[in-house]
Amino acid sequence: MMREEQLYSISIMSEGPHTATEDNKALVRRYYEEFYDRRNLAVIDELVSEKYVHHIPDVLNQVMDYQDFRKRELQMSGAFPDLSRSIEDMIAEGDKVVTRSIMKGTHTGNLPNIPATDRKIDVDCIVINRINDGKIVEGWESYDSLGMYLQLEVIHMVSTLSKARHERGAFPPLRTWPE
Repeated sequence: MMREEQLYSISIMSEGPHTATEDNKALVRRYYEEFYDRRNLAVIDELVSEKYVHHIPDVLNQVMDYQDFRKRELQMSGAFPDLSRSIEDMIAEGDKVVTRSIMKGTHTGNLPNIPATDRKIDVDCIVINRINDGKIVEGWESYDSLGMYLQLEVIHMVSTLSKARHERGAFPPLRTWPE
């Protein structure tokens, strides 16, 4: 019995040269490096499935198909010619890869409904990609869209705390706890 336990312990410790999760991480990392660092825009067609579905719950639960996702990625690349995404964390399990990254760039080109502002962005992003047969087939993205729009100064935060009661809107006055 002792010998079986020892062999089992050894087999867990030696995974071998590659696992499917490592391959999936390498695929997603390659997409980030090729598209954002090397500006190889054709990598979308190579690594992303034509049946791709992209979910962005931050933006009114928006769901994009492959063509809409491709168009959005190319628009972002055009609007931010120096756009980069530094990978901070990457975790994989099964067919999914979770990537936490920081997106940086200078807004020198137009986005839909947002003309160039020449402002810099620094935005936290988290994307979960699902991989099948060596292609990215589905993605769930969450990013600080409010922070990005504030940095671009296309929206502004307005405090209601100093306004008269009838001007305050839906926000109650600030209170300290306990009263």
